[in-house]
Amino acid sequence: MFRTKLVPATMAAVIALGTAGAAFASSGEKENANEISAVLNAKTSISQAVAAAEKQTGGRAMKVDVEHEKGTYLYEIKTVSKDKVSEVFVDPASGKITRTDDEGLIAKVFDKEDQAEFAKLAASPVTLSTAVATAEKEIGGKAIEAAFENEDGKMLFEVEVAKDKAVHKVMIDAASGAVVKVSAAEAGEHKED
Repeated sequence: MFRTKLVPATMAAVIALGTAGAAFASSGEKENANEISAVLNAKTSISQAVAAAEKQTGGRAMKVDVEHEKGTYLYEIKTVSKDKVSEVFVDPASGKITRTDDEGLIAKVFDKEDQAEFAKLAASPVTLSTAVATAEKEIGGKAIEAAFENEDGKMLFEVEVAKDKAVHKVMIDAASGAVVKVSAAEAGEHKED
């Protein structure tokens, strides 16, 4: 008797989880599409937002992403300097900095791996803005996200560029500024509807 009740209950749970998972995936895809749309329709480019963040903090931009916060989309730019790591939020519509958050002392002490990457970023002759411009020129689209990455020991900028309902991932060598690789964004990454 227990078994006859357990099997239908288990099946109902599996179906419910599957439905919830599909709804979650659908909402995630919609969020990606909304982020892309926000960037593509923005008056302020990622490069302009990065320049504003670097000026505000005196650091170099390591990463730029789009965040949904309080009903609006903002560029979130992570900058690093010798003495601090900051996150700068820029309104894509106006180009104005909405706030700046500095990481605390504990975060700096415990993240030795990031500190090594920060040193490599500071030594790189290529900036995030330069990498974004190179990737946009390569694809002929608009950058929607970019980051300084350590991929298999090689320091690269990874820039996602939207064009013609597709998102392309462009890898830029941080030492030379040359395009290393261009590919379609992988499943689960940004994609345009």
